[in-house]
Amino acid sequence: METISKNIKKILNESTQTKLIGLLTILVALWLVIYFIPELFASLFNTLLGNLILLVTTILTFSYNLRAGAILSLSLIILYRFAYITKLESFTDASLQDFLLIQNTINRQKIFDTNILANQTTQEELDYFNSHGMWPWSNETIQKYIDATNKNPFIRTYSKDAVNYARTIYNEAAILELLYNQTDEGLFKINGVQVPNPQGNPKEELPNGYGDFAYTSGLLEDRTKDVIRCNLDTNQLERKRYNGKGGIYGEQLSSVTSVDYNELTTLVPGFSFLDKPCNPCLNFSGGSSDSKSVSGGSSDSECKFNLRTST
Repeated sequence: METISKNIKKILNESTQTKLIGLLTILVALWLVIYFIPELFASLFNTLLGNLILLVTTILTFSYNLRAGAILSLSLIILYRFAYITKLESFTDASLQDFLLIQNTINRQKIFDTNILANQTTQEELDYFNSHGMWPWSNETIQKYIDATNKNPFIRTYSKDAVNYARTIYNEAAILELLYNQTDEGLFKINGVQVPNPQGNPKEELPNGYGDFAYTSGLLEDRTKDVIRCNLDTNQLERKRYNGKGGIYGEQLSSVTSVDYNELTTLVPGFSFLDKPCNPCLNFSGGSSDSKSVSGGSSDSECKFNLRTST
């Protein structure tokens, strides 16, 4: 132990400590620049002037210390590759600025997250929007939206006008996800589905003489039934059971237990797997036989199922 302690003290001498403090200062300064002014950091790798600054800095570092120059060169190469890959996967600055300008003109009250947009669309789709003022949708997606608006009792707009307006806001992936979330399968993943409790739930049953219109009409949740739902944090199935009110503060009591997805066809009326049993919580966007997944197709790893709760 004494030998190790002496070796550590030799390594961490005053000169080494000064170098570590200097390195830490540089790293903190870079972190502050990246956090507060990310555009400045990105411009070093994406502009000619920034590349010249990095090249001259590397040459000066080599002239001062070969090891430090080699470490700096390797670090810059790694950062440059990351910046290059990110640039390839994102939109061009000009097209993104055009998109935001158009949306600020036609949809001033809408806020668009460009990070989510980059995951949902391609550069070609963005260019199409900038040229036509609306997102490209396939004929199948257009027909699905028309069918959904015709079934909606709150929308009484000519179907063609409704489609044209929606295409100024939603790209195809976004509207497919929105439509899917209105199906029985989508609502199951978001809100869960009520199932009867075989043992009954006397703690939640109403006393004789109490009106139950609020529960039978759907205004209030029928807590005599359990809820089978997806836990969006763990992507696992769980069953929530209501256990009445607390004796002191009157708070709602409940208990949660895990559910085996192999038992879904028995526990949930109208539930069926289209293929082998699988966990429907793993793929949040997709799954039913008559609904297209958000990505525009179906994946082999997708859990496909049907749920028909409406009569």
